[in-house]
Amino acid sequence: MTWLIGGVCALAAAWQAKFHRLAALMLAAGAGLVSCVTYIWFSAPDLALTQLVVEAVTTVLILLGLRWLPMRSKDAVQTASARLRPWGRRGRDLLVATVAGCGLAALAWAMMTRTFPQSISPFFLERALSEGGGTNVVNVMLVDFRGFDTFGEITVLGVVALTVYALLRRFRPAVESMALPPQQRAQADDGSSDLLNPRRAKDTAVGYLMVPAVLVRLLLPLSVLVAVYLFMRGHNAPGGGFVAGLVMSVALVLQFIVSGTEWVEEHLRIYPRRWIAIGLLFALGTGSGAVFFGYPFLTTHTAHLHLPVLGDIHVPSALFFDIGVFALVLGATMLILTALAHQSVRSHRWADEQAEKEAQAEADALAAGATPEGAR
Repeated sequence: MTWLIGGVCALAAAWQAKFHRLAALMLAAGAGLVSCVTYIWFSAPDLALTQLVVEAVTTVLILLGLRWLPMRSKDAVQTASARLRPWGRRGRDLLVATVAGCGLAALAWAMMTRTFPQSISPFFLERALSEGGGTNVVNVMLVDFRGFDTFGEITVLGVVALTVYALLRRFRPAVESMALPPQQRAQADDGSSDLLNPRRAKDTAVGYLMVPAVLVRLLLPLSVLVAVYLFMRGHNAPGGGFVAGLVMSVALVLQFIVSGTEWVEEHLRIYPRRWIAIGLLFALGTGSGAVFFGYPFLTTHTAHLHLPVLGDIHVPSALFFDIGVFALVLGATMLILTALAHQSVRSHRWADEQAEKEAQAEADALAAGATPEGAR
């Protein structure tokens, strides 16, 4: 039943994607949540936790991006040939998608139902604690056994974030996309009303947004504690640097949503590019440290310490690699968010300039109409 719901959400998202982008996004998020349930069903809590947090972050980022896509209308006047052309293109795309999907499904079924004489699972299960310094096999694989793959993945993530930021710095949306939503244009600028227009205030947490702002700002330190908790337990239980970085990103995303870009950048010095650089340096430094002592790149060493109050603790060198993953994921997510959020700042500035031009034009028109009457 759960998989049926996920399949219906995926098909409905594809059906609604053209004219109802918000509905398509919500349906796609529903399919993602079904994936989380599937991971839990197959005893993969690490994947479920990661998928859940990724869904939250990507949904917000895509929502910010939907604001700048060109508007589509079902009532647009088209010629007969123009109306038929999309159907041919969609039929072709449907055929390709059906063949590719059925082929991959058949390949996956053939591979999963085949009996393998040997498996690599016992190797990781037996050596995760002794050679990787942790009991969470998934996280030990990511930061130790296949740490070089993870290093390449976070490098690609950082490059993608910097590329998106560079492209959006020069991006200027179409004029029809720059107009403010009707809800914001209809709000009064009267400070005595609890419908104070948020775009007229540097801190948008005014009026009806004040209560959510208080809750979200109280949530920030708690989210930091949750992120630290997930990070510290990741080597022996579900968690790790990737999930911790995403949890921290969600907390900061909420600040942007409620308080606005200008307030967050004034009160929280985030510096996403520095976080990306710090993350890469931590990951590279951890791997190079092993080379310095004569071991292969990213070889893990576990230090066994006895502290007066804490007792016996085990600190693997992969912990510092995980710190790099945490920092880079946080920096990359916030850099993309900042680049998208600045587009909204530009749209508000553009709307204010347009309002000033319209007011000036009305004043000039009134002055021009009053001049002949005064002369007579």
